[in-house]
Amino acid sequence: MILWLILFLLIIGISFILAFRSMKDYQEIPKASKVEYGLFLIRRTDSFDAGVLGSIGKFMLDNSLIISLERLFKGNKAALTIFGPKEILNRFSASLSLLELEDYILDCQTEDLSIWEVGVKENTGPNLDDQNNIFANLSQMGDEDQFFWQVILGSRKEKDNISFQTQIRAVVYSKDPSRKKILTSLLQGLKLGKLAKIPKPFSTEQMMDFFRSRSLSKDSNGPILDSVGVMRLLKV
Repeated sequence: MILWLILFLLIIGISFILAFRSMKDYQEIPKASKVEYGLFLIRRTDSFDAGVLGSIGKFMLDNSLIISLERLFKGNKAALTIFGPKEILNRFSASLSLLELEDYILDCQTEDLSIWEVGVKENTGPNLDDQNNIFANLSQMGDEDQFFWQVILGSRKEKDNISFQTQIRAVVYSKDPSRKKILTSLLQGLKLGKLAKIPKPFSTEQMMDFFRSRSLSKDSNGPILDSVGVMRLLKV
C-alpha cells in the first residue's frame, strides 16, 4: 500500500515538473510587448495573398513581432481575421479593408469547447503539397457550431527570403455536448499532409489562455513555411 502511494506521488510530481517546464517554454509576445496589438476582420480577402503576407513579414522581422491569422467558421459562414501590431496593420488597412473587432474568443465558455494544437512530428517535414482541403469536413457543421483555426506567425529571414515559424491551434465550439464531441472527433483525426494533432501537457483552460494571448512557443511543433505555404494552410 505504501509502495503504491509512493509511486502515485512520484507520478504526480513528474507530471507537475513536465507541465511547469513546458509552461516556461511559452513566450506570450503580445502580452509582454509594449506594442499595441489589435484584431481585425479582413474584408477584402481577394487582396490578401502571399505577396501581402511577405510585406507584412518584413515589417515584423525588423522588430521581432508576431501576427495571428485566424479562419472563423459558423455553420456555412466563414471569415478571415488578423491579429497583430496596429502600427504595421494600419499600413494595409485600405488595401485589405480592415475592420477592428472585439475579441470573439472572450465570450466562449471553456466547457463548450475543445482545443488542440496541430504540427509536424520530429524528423518530418510539413509536405503541404499533397494535403487535402483542411476545411472539407466542416460541411457537417450545424448552424450554431463553430470552428476556429489559428495560425501564429513569427517572421524569420533565411538567406534573402522571409519565412515564418508557425504555431497552429484549432478550436471546436458548440453548446451541444454531443455535437462538440462528434465534431472534435472528426476534425482531430484530419491528416493535413504530415500535419497532425500534437499532444500537449496542458489543461483546456491553459490552452485557451495561449489562444487568447496569441502566444508563440519557443519549441513550437508548427512547420516553418514561406508566404505561399502559409496561404495554403489558410485556404483563402
